[in-house]
Amino acid sequence: MQFHNKQSTLSWLLRLVAAAILLQTLFFKFTGAEESVKIFSALGVEPWGRIGTGMMELLAAVLLLVPRTAAIGAL
Repeated sequence: MQFHNKQSTLSWLLRLVAAAILLQTLFFKFTGAEESVKIFSALGVEPWGRIGTGMMELLAAVLLLVPRTAAIGAL
C-alpha cells in the first residue's frame, strides 16, 4: 500500500511540473511577446498559429491536472 502512495504522489508531482511548464509558456504566447511573435512569424503562422498553439497547451495543462483525463492531456 505504501508503494502505491509514493507512486501516486510522484505521478501527481510530475503532472504538476508538466502543467506548470505549459502554463508558463502560455504567458508569452497570449501576451504577444516579441520572441513568440518572431518565431511564429518565421513559420508564417502569426498570429493564429501562436494563439492556436497556446489554446492547445492550455487544454493539455488542464487535462493533465485532472486525474481522470491526465492520459489524454499527456498526448
